[in-house]
Amino acid sequence: MLGNKPQNDLLTLAAQTQMSLAQMQQQATAQAAMSNASSHIEVPQVNFYPSRHSNPSKARRQDIKQAYRLLKPLKRSIFSPRRWWGGKYRYNTNTMRCVVDGCDVEYLLRMAGNIYEQVIDEETGQSLFDIYMKNPVTGENEAFIARENVTSGRKLKGTYCPEHLHLYHLLTKWLKEDEKEEEETNGTLKAKLRKGVSTVVVPISSIKKKDNTPPILVKYEPFFQMLKKDNIPVTHFANSATGANDLVMIVFDMRQFQAGNNSRLLFDALAMHQSQQQQQQNQIMPLPTQSNEGSM
Repeated sequence: MLGNKPQNDLLTLAAQTQMSLAQMQQQATAQAAMSNASSHIEVPQVNFYPSRHSNPSKARRQDIKQAYRLLKPLKRSIFSPRRWWGGKYRYNTNTMRCVVDGCDVEYLLRMAGNIYEQVIDEETGQSLFDIYMKNPVTGENEAFIARENVTSGRKLKGTYCPEHLHLYHLLTKWLKEDEKEEEETNGTLKAKLRKGVSTVVVPISSIKKKDNTPPILVKYEPFFQMLKKDNIPVTHFANSATGANDLVMIVFDMRQFQAGNNSRLLFDALAMHQSQQQQQQNQIMPLPTQSNEGSM
């Protein structure tokens, strides 16, 4: 168990395997946190043994194979009657139970705290909770759902405990490294060219959208994010000559909230009205014609 090993042993083990010292420390942190929780409840330990193969590529593939085996959801015996009326997987019950060892994640977090936040990725600085337990679009908390074949297949009802989720995180990184190495060595570029795909070097500055927000208004960015999240209409009035935003109007309409569903009808109506105004401004006015009314 890495959680009980001193720093020198971790350094030695990292030198003998393809796992970095930071990854070893992450796994040790997860195991130590789970071990500390074991004084209150029974928690499982993941018996993952990094490959000691001298070839880093082969060692990584062996680690990938072992990780897949350890992360597959536990199946019921083929002779068990519950397999046929209760499902093939034993712990595929809810999003707060580990599909591998059946760990009650909800009880674990309540007794030992959020262990997912204690395991930090060495590259991004984000915790397992930030990476896997939050919706990437809305930022709201949501449970990580395990898959039948670990990285593919149908989604199950269960999740992973902190140790298994950390192993899953390492697996995804190893798969990316393996794919990158394969693309560099196996002539993938030639295969792309045969398919009519080519690459063009484009400066990042040319595709990066220019932000013309004045520096004094940058501090209000969280406020505008809150408005967007709550469907509060924010209307921009552009200058017809320069195309830049001259006026920004925020509308709080009680009708939007009294209905109880915070609908986007007002937002859509304002957007349509603004579009119609811009179309009218872009239309060419007809030239005046000479009138012959009142002539003899």
